[in-house]
Amino acid sequence: MSQTQISSQVSPEQESSGPQGIITQAPPESKFFVGTKSEANVGPPSPKTTSNSGTTQRPPQRSFFSLLFCCTWGAGAIANEGAKTETSTAVPPVTIPSGTTGKSTSKKQSISPGEQEKPAEVNPPPVVQEPEEEYSDEVERRWLLEPIAPEHIGRKCLVLDLDETLVHSSFKIIHQADFVVPVDIENQIHNVYVIKRPGVDQFLRKMGEIYEIVVFTASLSKYADPVLDMLDQHKVVKHRLFRESCFNHKGNYVKNLSHLGRELRDTIIIDNSPASYIFHPTNAVPISSWFNDPHDTELLDLIPFLEDLTSVDDVMIVLDSSNEAHSQTALSPEVCLETIVLDDS
Repeated sequence: MSQTQISSQVSPEQESSGPQGIITQAPPESKFFVGTKSEANVGPPSPKTTSNSGTTQRPPQRSFFSLLFCCTWGAGAIANEGAKTETSTAVPPVTIPSGTTGKSTSKKQSISPGEQEKPAEVNPPPVVQEPEEEYSDEVERRWLLEPIAPEHIGRKCLVLDLDETLVHSSFKIIHQADFVVPVDIENQIHNVYVIKRPGVDQFLRKMGEIYEIVVFTASLSKYADPVLDMLDQHKVVKHRLFRESCFNHKGNYVKNLSHLGRELRDTIIIDNSPASYIFHPTNAVPISSWFNDPHDTELLDLIPFLEDLTSVDDVMIVLDSSNEAHSQTALSPEVCLETIVLDDS
C-alpha cells in the first residue's frame, strides 16, 4: 500500500468548539474541480502571551460563529512554541571513606619506592550507546478503519463526503428542511437545518448493496453523527470518520486514504472538494457542490459508473483516465467504462 508524505494529524485540542467550526461547507461560487472548503483567517487558537509587566494577556476572541462553515486551518495561525529547557551537568557525589572526616590533613604519608613507580590506573572511556532508530513505517500502525467484516470481503471501499455532497446544512432557517438537528455548543442549543441532495436515499441504498460504505467528513461528530443517524435510513454506512481523522495540509482538511487500512486499488472517494483528496486524486470521483438545486441528478447519474467500477482490478487506472478525459473534453464523470477503455487503446 503506497505511503504519502503528510502533515500532522488534527488533534482534538486544535478543533474549534464554536458553532462556525462544526460544519464544513464549500462557498456557493465553488466550481467543479475548483475551490476548497475553506474560509480565510481561520486557525487554531493562539497561545497566551505575557506582557513585560508580567500580566497574562489573551489574544482577542473570535466571534462565536466565525468558525462554523470551514474546513481549513486559517493562514497566520500561531504555532505553539515549546518551552526552552536548560540542561545542567550533574556533579557526581564525593564519597568519603568511613572512619574519616571531611577535614583535610597536612600530614604527609610515607610512600615506598615501588608505589611511586606504579602508574595510575586509567579507567576506560564510557561506552556511548547509539540511540535507537525512530519508529519505522514498516511497524504495524493503527488504521482508521476496523478490519473488513466478513460480509464485505471482496467488496471495494466507497468513501463519501457529507456536506455539499450528500446534504446541505445551515444555521439559517430552511423552511423545507428534511430534518433539524439540535447541537449543544457551550451549553447553548443551536438548530442545524439539513436538506438532502436529490436521489441520496436511492444512491445510498444501491451503493450499500455492492460497496463497503464509509462516510468521511471534516465536520465535527457532534453535528455529523446525528445527521447520519437520520440520513442513513437503510443502515448501509458501516464506518464514520470525522475531523479528527483528517490531516492539516496547507490549510486544508485532507482525507488520507492510505491510512484507512484498505487497498488503494480498491478504494474510491466521492467529494465535492478536490483539496480533500489531494493526496489521492486517482482514487477520486469528483462531484459538484450542492446547495439547494431540486433538479440535481448527479448522485443518480453516478450509479451506473460506480456499478461498473466494482468489476475492475485497479480503480486508480480507470479513474485517472476518467478524470483526465473530463479535464480535457468536459466529459461527465459518469461516462461508461467502455468509452474510457476505447479512448485509451
